[in-house]
Amino acid sequence: MAFPTKATIDRPDPAALVAAGLAHHGAGRLAEAESAYRRVLADHPRHPDALHLLGALALQGGKPTEAVDWMRQAIRSAPDNTACFSNLASALRRLGRRDEALACCRRALVLDAGSGDVLNNFANVLSDQGKHGDAATALRRLLRLKPLLTEQRLLLAQALILDGRAEEAIEELMALLGMTPSSAAAYANLGMAHRRLGRAGEAVRYYRCALGFAPGDPGILNNLGVTLQDLGRLDEAVACFRRSIEIQPDSAHTHLNLGLAARDLMRVDEMISLSRIAVRFDPSLAEAHTALGFGLLLKGELEEGFAKYEWRSRMADFPSPRRSFTSPLWDGSHLAGRTLLVHDEQGVGDTIMFARFAPQLQARGVRVFLECNTQAVRLLSSMPGIEGVIGRFDTPPPHDAHVALASLPHRLGTTLYTIPADIPYLRAEPALAAAWAKRMGPPRGFRVGLVWAGHPGFKADHIRSPRLKAFLPLLDVPGVAFFGLQKGAGRQDLETCGPLPPSFTDLGAEIADFADTAAIMDNLDLVISSCTAPAHLAGALGRPVWTVLPFSPDWRWLDRGLCTPWYPSMRLFRQDRRGEWAPVVGRVRAALQALARSRP
Repeated sequence: MAFPTKATIDRPDPAALVAAGLAHHGAGRLAEAESAYRRVLADHPRHPDALHLLGALALQGGKPTEAVDWMRQAIRSAPDNTACFSNLASALRRLGRRDEALACCRRALVLDAGSGDVLNNFANVLSDQGKHGDAATALRRLLRLKPLLTEQRLLLAQALILDGRAEEAIEELMALLGMTPSSAAAYANLGMAHRRLGRAGEAVRYYRCALGFAPGDPGILNNLGVTLQDLGRLDEAVACFRRSIEIQPDSAHTHLNLGLAARDLMRVDEMISLSRIAVRFDPSLAEAHTALGFGLLLKGELEEGFAKYEWRSRMADFPSPRRSFTSPLWDGSHLAGRTLLVHDEQGVGDTIMFARFAPQLQARGVRVFLECNTQAVRLLSSMPGIEGVIGRFDTPPPHDAHVALASLPHRLGTTLYTIPADIPYLRAEPALAAAWAKRMGPPRGFRVGLVWAGHPGFKADHIRSPRLKAFLPLLDVPGVAFFGLQKGAGRQDLETCGPLPPSFTDLGAEIADFADTAAIMDNLDLVISSCTAPAHLAGALGRPVWTVLPFSPDWRWLDRGLCTPWYPSMRLFRQDRRGEWAPVVGRVRAALQALARSRP
């Protein structure tokens, strides 16, 4: 009879040890599980299951770097292990190595296209990368395999919302409510989807339903507050934000939103204080820094305000496209004898306003090239201090550094008392002005240009633009001839306001660019405008201009006053109450009557 040797008796079976480790692992006895896996490796150093499971333990224990090392060893031993690739993707995702994580998910899907765990991880990594449409596709594949998964259906709806497909998200959320009728998250996301579709009233109703199932949820309270703010129901919004802060006092986002509501209520000091709190709670929150800058600029504290305003381009919803130049960003250092490319960011109004800083740069020995909206190229081409002007996204000339126009006040250390006010710094072309004078005919009374709306793409355009209907009471002022300078979507008002009096002549359809607008203004006695680019143009030309402002104006107009240091020829007419244009237009009309009577 043969007897086994002592060595054979003492050597443990690796499969049994792995099974024992898995039993400990599943029961939460992690130290015992690790011991079992390491005993396997003592005799079988390349055992793929033991390596993989040690990696899983490390990932579970918050050690993703160690997990990556174990799992890569496991894959070298068993390169067809789908689960290991999937878990490696999770570890790499924890480390922020998203491209590598994505590659692991793709490899795992090649090995097993129907793995639910892999599809879930794949969707998570895609969402991290902002590829919400692709994430939604992965989640749909997963739900076809496992249609009763509720968490993943919620994630699908969220991905669809972020991908701009809110209607599809609503369908998924309604299906989710069919499975989980008391899901506060489903109702909250329905609120988000309807808000994205501009249905703020419906969004409020869904958020309130969500609060019925989760009365103290600070996130839902915050989102409800934001939607009420959209509707102008500011007192209700403030109450929501304050309740949310009571429950979650360290929320940077909610302090920020309460600060934005304070701005809308023109409680600027309160806005500044709340924005500082938000920055303290989350120093990386660009929206909070930018809001703080906005408040400081409103108060005329330009140095700190413009420094904080530099955070604007880091905001998630910054309206201008990201720019990528091969040259370095100019930090304000010595640049004499070199070339600086200055580019616009947002509207033409900003371009006109900040172009005034070009002569300061030229005085420092800097050659300035300006990139801007094509509508402003001809206007700015003859401006002193600018070497050349190109249209946005045209190939720029060789340059040593670049900077955004709106960053120039910060780079140049501008204060309220050092704003360049060498007005006019723009001029109309004489020949073009003469051509427009002929088109406008002989002077017949006091000539006033009228602009009633800004670009509808601007988030707060509905607040700043009074529209033509609000200005109609001006058109019967005796002795005044009005010329419509309106371009863009605001021209639709001409079709909805009925026949206009003979005192009004529409020129907007004939205006090709801002050089034309400048030439027309050269033939006017006054411009009356909403807060939009032609108001800036009139101010830069040194033409008399009256600008009507909403109750909560843009930072450049400060929080009070009839005048602005940016444009000495401008007079400001401010709303006394949010959304009420009639009193403002009444004051404009009275001032216009007095001015027209005083003319010979």
